[in-house]
Amino acid sequence: MKTDITIRWMTPDRAAADAPGLRALMQELAVFEGWPDLLSITAPEIARRAQATPPALQAVLAEAESTLIGFATVFAIPYAYAARPSLELEMLYVTEPWRAQGVGRALIDAVLAHARAGGYERVEWNVLADNSRAQTFYERFGAAEKAGWRRWGLAV
Repeated sequence: MKTDITIRWMTPDRAAADAPGLRALMQELAVFEGWPDLLSITAPEIARRAQATPPALQAVLAEAESTLIGFATVFAIPYAYAARPSLELEMLYVTEPWRAQGVGRALIDAVLAHARAGGYERVEWNVLADNSRAQTFYERFGAAEKAGWRRWGLAV
C-alpha cells in the first residue's frame, strides 16, 4: 500500500473541513476500544475546540489521497512538582488497512517533535491492558509502562 502519506497538525483554518473525518476516526477508535456509547463529541465541537485560542483540541492527522487514515490527539498537563508540563497523548489511531505501514510511527514522531519544540518534560499515555500490539509498538520507541501506578477515573 505505497501511497504518499501526509502528516500535518490540525489548524484553525482547516478545522471545520477536518472535523468530520476526525470524528469518524474517533468513532472507529471508540468501537475498537469497546466503548462506542461514550463518544459524544460532534464534528462542530471538534472544529470549535481546534479553533479556540489557545486550542482546546490539538490533533496531528495522517492523510492519504485526501482521506484521513489516522490521528493522534494531545494536551498539556501542568505538574505542580515539575519544572515543565507533560504532554498527554490522549488518543492514537490508524485505520486497519494502514497499520504496519509506518503511519503510527509518523504520528508518534510528530507528537514527540511537538513535545520537544514546546519544551515539555515528558509524553505520557494510556494503553488498554489487553492491547499487546500497541504495547509492542510503543516499546519500539523506548517507552515503558510506569511501574507502581494505575490510572483511575471518575465520571462526574
